Amino acid sequence: MNCGTVIGVLLVVTLISGCIPQQTTGPAQVQKTFQIHYQMGINHLTEGQTPQAVKELLAAQTLAPGNSDIEHALGLAYQRKGLYDQAIEQYKKSLQIEPKLTEARNNLGTAYLARSLYDEAITQFEQCLADPSYSTPEKAAYNLGVAYFNKKDLDKAIEYYDKAVLLKEDGTEALFNLAYCHQEKKNYAKALEYYKKALVTDPSFKEAHYRMGLIYEVQQDYPKALEAFKKVSDMDRDHVAARFQTGVILVRTGKVEEGLKELESVAKDDPEGSWGKDAQTEISLVNNSDLKMLKKKTGR
Repeated sequence: MNCGTVIGVLLVVTLISGCIPQQTTGPAQVQKTFQIHYQMGINHLTEGQTPQAVKELLAAQTLAPGNSDIEHALGLAYQRKGLYDQAIEQYKKSLQIEPKLTEARNNLGTAYLARSLYDEAITQFEQCLADPSYSTPEKAAYNLGVAYFNKKDLDKAIEYYDKAVLLKEDGTEALFNLAYCHQEKKNYAKALEYYKKALVTDPSFKEAHYRMGLIYEVQQDYPKALEAFKKVSDMDRDHVAARFQTGVILVRTGKVEEGLKELESVAKDDPEGSWGKDAQTEISLVNNSDLKMLKKKTGR
């Protein structure tokens, strides 16, 4: 039986520089033109128009070669396109020009994360965290948590997610991931504590409600589990996992007809998916159990 889809654990954070870089050499018209191309590239990145962003940033690069901000922005654009190796090279160029451009170092780490190069990513994030001038150290701490989670080192992941939360108390993703790590270690009290904190910052965080429901289900606190799963399905009827768990609990607690109705709707809505197939299995188990009870009563 499936235990649910993990959402939020593998997030990485990239930063877009909105400042216009200065070029100290060359005619004023060239200076103005490359700044226009650069700003247009950043605007396209912000709007999700990555091909146009690459085009504008390459034009800016031609007019102002050796500019760390442009190389950094190109790295972001390539990363958005999933061209992680090219993004890594761009970030490295940016850092060769300006080693103190910590945003580029953080993004280099996220590109390494995307390539599953966790040790290389950790090296970059540690340098970011050690930079006293870095304005968003919680990003580096969070990304260190992601890297260690992927290395299956839950204790180190918890250490850095904790640090991210200390640096930014309302960091919803860090709170969720911290809770998830504690849940994986079966430290359910801590997990519930952090899921609740995540929900204070974002009450509509469906996956936090769902994961809390799973914990209550393990603890056999079925009323709270049903409440959590109902919140999820009320927000999103396409969340078949929550509906499946609701159906199972209803059957388990004696509300068989109501539970079967929910399971049948899951099987109908997700016929080829794992939740739909699990729902079909549960329905068969209930029907076979009812048939056995009938045969026992009739002596057949």
